[in-house]
Amino acid sequence: MLIVSPLTGMFASRLLGIIITLQLALTTVFHFLGKQHGVRDIVQMQHRADLQALALELEIKATTDPLTGLFNRGKFDVVLGYELARAERYGNPLSLIVYDIDHFKEVNDAYGHQAGDRVLVQLSAIVSAAIRQTDLLVRWGGEEFVLVLPDTDGATARLVAEKLRQAIEQSGFDLAGTITCSFGVSIYVEGDSVDSLVARTDNALYRAKMNGRNRVEYASARMMSPSIAPSLEPRA
Repeated sequence: MLIVSPLTGMFASRLLGIIITLQLALTTVFHFLGKQHGVRDIVQMQHRADLQALALELEIKATTDPLTGLFNRGKFDVVLGYELARAERYGNPLSLIVYDIDHFKEVNDAYGHQAGDRVLVQLSAIVSAAIRQTDLLVRWGGEEFVLVLPDTDGATARLVAEKLRQAIEQSGFDLAGTITCSFGVSIYVEGDSVDSLVARTDNALYRAKMNGRNRVEYASARMMSPSIAPSLEPRA
């Protein structure tokens, strides 16, 4: 008995030590695994955030004019298509303004294309500051721009165009001095497509050019001359 009892106590102590050691080891393992899992979550979240930021950057580049910072034609097609569908469904008014710089070729010829670029940038800033956040201003190409005005009737759109015309005319443009623009305005009518609305508005811009420039012309519903084929190409 004197021999067996100490051995039993020693065995129990060793067994208890092993159990405690195993518990500590398991706790450490679980803690490590949990920490690793947390690190993986953080890495995955950062990875998703990086992908989202990259996607946003690519989208901005794909829909933005690099010179003026305005939206480009790709963005215009998407937004105008959406606004046409909304106007058709809910009966909301929708107006479109097309404008370009009068005699812009003379600015480039006289002062160089860098001066012409500065005119485009300053003009874009003037118009951007004068419109609503819900309006869409697009550089169509060259010296031509398009302005989409949701929830805006024809009379209001003409007033907007006239205010913009005056603001541009009254601004100084560095070497170019005074710059003027001609404006065409039209409103959505039932059955319009992107092409038909743009063509009718461009027809009004054509008439503004023909009637002396630095003016606003309004295209009434379905107004389209069969002898004119609008193309939204830059005009002097």
